[in-house]
Amino acid sequence: MPAPYTPDDQQIRDRRDVGARILSLRRQADLTQERLGERAGLDRRTVGRIENGLVPATIDQLSAIARTIGVPLRRLFWDE
Repeated sequence: MPAPYTPDDQQIRDRRDVGARILSLRRQADLTQERLGERAGLDRRTVGRIENGLVPATIDQLSAIARTIGVPLRRLFWDE
């Protein structure tokens, strides 16, 4: 049986960076975690875990978050 997947330090930093951008954009959009979750079809706790870089977000989750906030998906990865 293969060993369980463990993210490396850079992947953890990347998750935190994306989460921090989501947090900032969510606040700019004047949305709570709960409201963002409701509109994006995610649990509020999931939104919090993504924002804190605790879990890897799927592309579908990130796409739903970006649409709900009203920004292109790329804004979750790069500042414009």
